[in-house]
Amino acid sequence: MICAIHYFSHNKYELPKFKLKLLFNIEDLNNSIFDEVFNILTPQQQEQYIAFKASEQAITYRKERDLKLPYVDFNNLPEVFDDKLLKKIILYQEEGEVDGAIYDLLLEDHKGQIAQYNADPKPHFMGNVGEPDTVTSYIIKYGVNPYTRKPETIESFHQKYTIDPKTGDPIPKENNQ
Repeated sequence: MICAIHYFSHNKYELPKFKLKLLFNIEDLNNSIFDEVFNILTPQQQEQYIAFKASEQAITYRKERDLKLPYVDFNNLPEVFDDKLLKKIILYQEEGEVDGAIYDLLLEDHKGQIAQYNADPKPHFMGNVGEPDTVTSYIIKYGVNPYTRKPETIESFHQKYTIDPKTGDPIPKENNQ
C-alpha cells in the first residue's frame, strides 16, 4: 500500500498548503505513485493542485527546496546507502513535505539503516559501498579524524594513537602506557 495516500484520503475539502506541497514533492521526487495519489483526490482538490502547481508560489517553493536539499535520484536508490547518500536522505526526511513524498521509495532495509544512523551517527568503518573500512583509510580519504572531526594526517594520528590488534580500534597513547 502507498503510505502517501493516507495523507489525502481523510480530507474531502480544500487541501491545506502542507498537502499541496507534499503532492508537489510526490510529483517531483516520487513520480511513480503520483497518478495513484492524484486519482484519490476529489475533482475540486485536483483543480486546486493544478492551480497551485502553476502558481508563482510553487515555482518559488521548488527553487528554495532545490537550493536547500542536495540532489538525490530517488528512482535509482542502491540497496545499501553509503554515508554521503544516507546523510542526504536524512536531510530530506527532516523536511515534512518532502519526507512524506519519499517514504514509499525507501525499502525496509533503508529505513533500518536510517534508524541505526539516527541512533548512533558516528562512523563505524564497515566499508559499505566504497566507504573506508579502517580508521587510517578514513583519514586518507577524508583528511579528518572520524572521532574528533578535526583535520588529521596519518603521521599525526599515529603519534597520538595506537591501533588495538584485536579490535582494530584506536587507543590514545597516553591511556596505553
